[in-house]
Amino acid sequence: MAKPSSPKHLGAAATSSALVRLRELASAAKPPTRRSSAKSAAKQATAKAEKATAKAEKATAKAEKATAKAEKATAKPVVATAPAVTPVGEEHTPTVAPELSTGAGVLSRVAVMLARVPKEHVAAPEQPVPHLISESLALLAVARRYADKLGKIGFSDAMLDGLQLYAQALHEAQAQLDSLRGKHITQAEQKAFLQASELRTQLLLAGRLVLRKDRKALEALDAIAEGDGLADLARDLLDLALVVETYPTDLARLGLGVEAVVKARELAKKLTAKLDAQKPKTDAERAAEDLRNRAAKVLQELIAEARLGGAYLFRKEPRVALLFTATHLSRRRGSR
Repeated sequence: MAKPSSPKHLGAAATSSALVRLRELASAAKPPTRRSSAKSAAKQATAKAEKATAKAEKATAKAEKATAKAEKATAKPVVATAPAVTPVGEEHTPTVAPELSTGAGVLSRVAVMLARVPKEHVAAPEQPVPHLISESLALLAVARRYADKLGKIGFSDAMLDGLQLYAQALHEAQAQLDSLRGKHITQAEQKAFLQASELRTQLLLAGRLVLRKDRKALEALDAIAEGDGLADLARDLLDLALVVETYPTDLARLGLGVEAVVKARELAKKLTAKLDAQKPKTDAERAAEDLRNRAAKVLQELIAEARLGGAYLFRKEPRVALLFTATHLSRRRGSR
């Protein structure tokens, strides 16, 4: 009969069995640990890839934002000029006036129409021909901008085109008259005439500026500005010299004093000498002058009508109405 195992022996056996079991468990757990490690590595790789993707997406978004900002910056000039297409901006947008040519042949086409102007209505232009033509073309540019609205109150395209048509006719008529007059004028006389015209314009404008609050003085300047021709120019210079002497303090602020008076009288004397030696006008010159005056009369009437139409049509829009009435209004501009 076998002897029962001692407690010490049993404890050693239990310990040995436990160690064996732990080894078996450890041995069995190794493969799962490798699989778990592989799975963990895969997760880490995935997370790393996702992180890299997120970083790339963030960089792409940043690049898109920078591109959008650059496009916005590029578009700024367009946005800045946008108000120019609004009614208010459009009002002040300069328009290039059509160029006129002395050889367009318009004058001969409208000669019959000009001949119908009643003789009693024919007179010298109210202002220098270049200014009258400039005013007509400037008004035409404004009128064309509002042609649809003007058409509703009876202003057809043909009526508006008349501003350019008769501006061209007047341009040709003045060139024809200047050509005939030029045959009797030397280069020195032409230079004196230009200097006299410029001085008259300067003195008239200066007088209107410094005497703008003196009604009687302005009326006197209006009277001086009337008229046309060499005789009138010579008389205007003498009258303006007297104005400078009458208001020395006011005009001295603009640098006009004794020298301007002396210059005005010298030029007036030269013009008067030319008049004394001037031969009578030829029939061709008188005819050319009459044709010029008729063309100017028709153009002045067209300008007046267009102004009235614009003033009526835009009576509730003063800023637009001003475009029809603000350019070179009659003699008060003083730029004859």
